Amino acid sequence: MNYQEAMEYINTIQEERASDYTLENVTALCDQMGRPDRKLRIIHIAGTNGKGSVGTYISNALAMCGYTVGRYVSPTVFDYRERIQKISGTNFGVETEWISEEDTAMWMTKLQAACQEIKKRGFLQPTAFEIETVMAFCQMLYWHVDVAVVEVGMGGLSDATNIIERPALTVFTRISLDHTAVLGDTLEQVAEQKFGIIKVGTPVVSARQESEVEEKLRWLCQRRGISLQFTQPDKIVHQEYSMKETRFSYCGVTYRLKQLGLYQAENAILAHEAMTRLAKSRFHKINVSSVQQAFYEAKWHGRFELISKSPYLIVDGAHNPAGTQVLKQSLLKYFPGERFTFIVGVYQDKDYETMMKKMLPLARRVYTVRAAGERAMEPEELAQVVKGLCAKKKEEHSEEGVVADDDRGAGIRKKKMNWDIPVKACQSTAQALEEIRRTGQGEKIVVFGSLSFVKDVYHYFDTTQYI
Repeated sequence: MNYQEAMEYINTIQEERASDYTLENVTALCDQMGRPDRKLRIIHIAGTNGKGSVGTYISNALAMCGYTVGRYVSPTVFDYRERIQKISGTNFGVETEWISEEDTAMWMTKLQAACQEIKKRGFLQPTAFEIETVMAFCQMLYWHVDVAVVEVGMGGLSDATNIIERPALTVFTRISLDHTAVLGDTLEQVAEQKFGIIKVGTPVVSARQESEVEEKLRWLCQRRGISLQFTQPDKIVHQEYSMKETRFSYCGVTYRLKQLGLYQAENAILAHEAMTRLAKSRFHKINVSSVQQAFYEAKWHGRFELISKSPYLIVDGAHNPAGTQVLKQSLLKYFPGERFTFIVGVYQDKDYETMMKKMLPLARRVYTVRAAGERAMEPEELAQVVKGLCAKKKEEHSEEGVVADDDRGAGIRKKKMNWDIPVKACQSTAQALEEIRRTGQGEKIVVFGSLSFVKDVYHYFDTTQYI
């Protein structure tokens, strides 16, 4: 295959083969390809939100400390090849390389043949994600990386990446409700799926969790004799937040981050704890100054990212209630008392009503757009949902009209809330931005709901500065 044929092949698989929540077929495929995962040192990351940012901090830090790092991420923002990366340290920071079109075509050709072989033995056709996961391991071995940073796609227990048998480290970001149709509709059920990647003999580092989740994780690790380290958010001191950078100290180390958003400090301290644990397990090149520099230079697109000042526009990949809650907290912190124009697109299987309930108290007006893919909610349907929520809030608060209860803890004074929020459905992100350009009066714009259409926002301004 050439690259175009490879893309046609994987897209066909994506359309024809739904998700598979067993490890039988992907294990058979990986066996057929020689089990490249067994020849890699792997850091396995699971959780609901923050995996990409934490993976960026860890990958950059390892690269700056002198290791060649392979990285497997999903979803991608700009290009299919972005999911498989090689990261190396240089005198000027880090250099990131995506898998080439030629290598993608080479592995797709081999993997197609391998799929045919295992189907002859009675296995099912592997899914697109399963094929991509094995391709990532093959490419990382081909690159001779020193360590691989691998993100779980969804859940953990039945995720294709869970064919990893003994990672060097297991990392958990914050766990909250998401993908409930598959992972379960309670926090305990979701956590049980995430904790399915825990392996005996592999240390675990975790962000602080809800009490029932922490209790379960402590019990699991104690029962299996596994080292467990939680982050200590109460040790974050000297915090300074601006739209230029974030500064704070943690456990005696001072960090500066270009990544914006209140949640980035917690992502960074999780990466700090991961690097501290790795330094105790044969990663002897790790040093504080390189980690500090790497954290400062870390860039992960689409996470509370200011991409334009005229108009003033922030993109954030918040796509579930927990994500929109921390987005909201950041907006309240950076821009107290302000309201925003929202551009939002969501998937039908997300809890979009809760997401919008959290964000609407900060809305000046709302433009709905279509996220990418078959699961996307139509803009007109989402617009009707938003209008319905506004109407309901207007009725509930017709007498006193106050900001929602969960905002009061952020220091917002009770005030009259106008629920006559203009809502308009647009067929594209570009159309929404054009509408704002024609009618806007200098307000701040926030794009959220899914990472799938963030690329459209970048392209509207200037593609070359991001890719």
